[in-house]
Amino acid sequence: MHERSIPSLSAKGKAKESIQWHLGWWDFSHALEGTRRPIQWSKSSVIFTAHEFQPLVLGRHFPTSRQFVLPSPTAIINAPAAYDPPRVISVAPTDDWLFAYFPGKGTLGVGCLWRKRGQLDNWVMQESWNFSVGGGVVTASWTTARREWVVSETGSSSRLPPVGPMTPLGSPILLLVTQNHEMHVCGLPPQYASVNIARVSLLQPQAAEFGPPSVVGAGVGKLGGDRMCTKAAIGLCYRGEHPIILVAMRSQLMPSQNSCQALHNPMDLGLALDITQPSSSQSPFLAEWESWGEESTISLCEVRLMYRVRIPPLVTRPLTPIYHPNARLADLVFFCPPPPPPNPPPPPGTKPDSKGSNSSTQTLYLAATFFDVGDYTFLPKSEIISYEFAARETSGGPSHWVRMPSQSASCSWTLKGQASRNCDIKMPSFILPSVGRSGLLVGFVDAHGLLPRRKQKSKEAVTGAIELLKPSDLTTSEDWDSMPMHSHVDHGNIDVPVSVALSPNEALVSCASSHLLGAHTSVQVLPRRVSGGLASITASHLHGDLARQLVAAIRSRNSPSDVIHALSMPTLPSEVAVNTLYNTFVFMENDSYGLMEMWTSELVGIATEVYSSRERRLDRGPEKDLCAARWRTAHEIASLKACCGAFFACQEGDAYDLDAVWQLVGLSGWILELVERLFRECVLIGDNPTAAPSTPKDRDVPDALSLDSPIFLHLAHPYALGRLQNAIEHVKRFRDHVGKLTAKGENSHIAKDVLTDITDCSGVDLQPLGPLLAEILQDCKQLDGSFASPRFCPLNTDFARPTAQDLRRSLAGCSPVPALKAHVHKAIGKILNSKAIDRARLFIKPSDLVDGVTQLSIAEPGARTLKGKDVDVVSKGLLLPRQPGIVCLRCGGRSEVALENGAAATEGSVRWQFWQRAWRWRCVCGGQWVHSTNTSSVDRIV
Repeated sequence: MHERSIPSLSAKGKAKESIQWHLGWWDFSHALEGTRRPIQWSKSSVIFTAHEFQPLVLGRHFPTSRQFVLPSPTAIINAPAAYDPPRVISVAPTDDWLFAYFPGKGTLGVGCLWRKRGQLDNWVMQESWNFSVGGGVVTASWTTARREWVVSETGSSSRLPPVGPMTPLGSPILLLVTQNHEMHVCGLPPQYASVNIARVSLLQPQAAEFGPPSVVGAGVGKLGGDRMCTKAAIGLCYRGEHPIILVAMRSQLMPSQNSCQALHNPMDLGLALDITQPSSSQSPFLAEWESWGEESTISLCEVRLMYRVRIPPLVTRPLTPIYHPNARLADLVFFCPPPPPPNPPPPPGTKPDSKGSNSSTQTLYLAATFFDVGDYTFLPKSEIISYEFAARETSGGPSHWVRMPSQSASCSWTLKGQASRNCDIKMPSFILPSVGRSGLLVGFVDAHGLLPRRKQKSKEAVTGAIELLKPSDLTTSEDWDSMPMHSHVDHGNIDVPVSVALSPNEALVSCASSHLLGAHTSVQVLPRRVSGGLASITASHLHGDLARQLVAAIRSRNSPSDVIHALSMPTLPSEVAVNTLYNTFVFMENDSYGLMEMWTSELVGIATEVYSSRERRLDRGPEKDLCAARWRTAHEIASLKACCGAFFACQEGDAYDLDAVWQLVGLSGWILELVERLFRECVLIGDNPTAAPSTPKDRDVPDALSLDSPIFLHLAHPYALGRLQNAIEHVKRFRDHVGKLTAKGENSHIAKDVLTDITDCSGVDLQPLGPLLAEILQDCKQLDGSFASPRFCPLNTDFARPTAQDLRRSLAGCSPVPALKAHVHKAIGKILNSKAIDRARLFIKPSDLVDGVTQLSIAEPGARTLKGKDVDVVSKGLLLPRQPGIVCLRCGGRSEVALENGAAATEGSVRWQFWQRAWRWRCVCGGQWVHSTNTSSVDRIV
């Protein structure tokens, strides 16, 4: 992998040893021999890879270490030694289907189809079928009705058309290209009761209908050997006037796999034992030896998939192949440029521009990387070629192309031109299409470089760079910076990327090295928009770039974990994370058409993940404590919204469904505990009126004595305060309703007494609390810059007038900004002067009088520190010990509401069950669920 340059013996003093690595042709053999391990990065931020040696599909959530294994089909369970690890793994864009192909060792291969059921790691085997020997799957793709979102540089959002042909009922269609040059189009439920497959040849015109899976002979054993497809790519365009699929294939002539002579003795080369005698002329290999190897052409075929009455849904038409000799193909990918955004409507009284409406032509690029190894003594000569295809209409066509009755012309792909780029200094290790950047991402690896010194803590070395190339001429884009590519260093060896996969929002790329040299998976940062230097990166450039990716993730319902991974780095200032969230709020609000309320909960959930991720990565200190307080405040806002939804679902006029009385009692207790904790902080502020606000870096007083403490966001922002006031109204109304009822049974009598103890023995009085919060909320809604003079706050007379931007930045930072401190102080004054607080009960609980002061609790000392871990994050009820549950990957909260047969399932209240089912897919903070058996202990429970 590398060579060490030995220092000269004549050097005097302490000679520094210069350790270098040098790449050889063997480092790129995986790209030529087809030994790459498949890797896929799903929309839910799960990286699926193949096991190194066993026929298993592994799943790992990024950026956590949650791992799981997909269930295997019966054929593999009964004979695991008869199958190799999966060669192809493909996840549907809808993130609910996954396909994998397991090649057999001298036997039939197996294709498996899984479907996700609820939780992130809950994949169920849907169906499996066999593939013939010599007819295994080479590549896979999907066509669905899903439409992706893109965000322009100005922050405006737009949806792209669906990719691929239109399908009935919007169900996904699985496209497979096999070794015997066939395309299998698999129709999935709900279009069909089970998997139906239409099989057509890509080497000759053919039409086919859908039917159940069946094994058809691959037709191997021909004279001269078997022509097998080794690399393939499926080109899909955005749905429009040209829904034709373009398939590119690279073939190789191999020895016959079912030849009687070859199977009888695979080591027989036809050579006589006596070297003095001529070899046997009956040898089956001598006449074919020179013809074996990779072909010099790339085969092309058009595939039309349409559903019309009395017309076969699948029709193929081969095209003229592309000739490229004297080199071996390493990578083959298609890239379809996204269509430009629609033109704005013309002003009234003007005519629309007819030239610009239909001036764009559908274009499809085929990018190929070629290696010429020569005599295997130096690095291969590499070349990247981009073939440009344009869609055109022909009035006539071959008789084998099925014409639609409603069409007067037939569409076809035409090779328009090509561009090449020779790579003399750096070797292209991978090439990926990027829709968000409208170009090709290429990872260039240096031919040699320096390894880190032994005394350095870092075990990584810069081995190359990732650049964005224009597909038209393969030049480096001037609008995007190239990013360095880092490699893991182990015993002086570096990793060369073998398999790569883009993250859901194209912020990162996952690279897997060869398992023969010790498999390692790394995550590389992709190019960002060109900036003017480091200062602009930390100021505005990085804010807007990451904010646009967060907006696209929210609108596309993708996991934002890849974007948040960059914001959670300890080396990144916390102000960058706050500004990025602020810009995200701005982009969403400017493009929400007055419906910002529906997106605020999503943004609060993302803020929870940003600050909780930063807290886990930071060392102990003021900033870590501040991030912990911030994400807990954001989680409390999300929980208040869920509690209000539960009360509303169980509400019947002014009454509530008493079948869910215990569940509502649990929610009431949690809400009152939150209010008590908030009011305790208010009392501490009132008892220390001269305590000035502090910053995380210079703090001489506790957090509770600062007006910018994150908990005071519940009093400073209308969204947070509105949820709190609404929740208190529900608790008050529920308490009055239950208090008027006559307890007819033991259960209802106990529930009534428990609710009375929770409300009447708390440190707040519900009767004046509701009007008090409503008054503060009314003042909070008027924070638009016309706030009264700073006389309300005697602590500082230099407060700026709050604006809507201050409210937005407060919600992004999950803490009040300086401009809102006057309002916070005014709200605290109203709370302290009201009759809603009982200070004695607010600070001293009956349990403290029993064992809280003297620490005489019979529980273990460590049990009190784990308070909250036995509380359901959704229902706020108690969790039964040692019961199966689920864990949120965003906040770490545990729950049982998402389990179909969980212990928390309610049989009595239909309304509560209806609300409970709404959280089967995600947590109250918007995080995804995973089974607790696949997770380690989590201490971040609210």
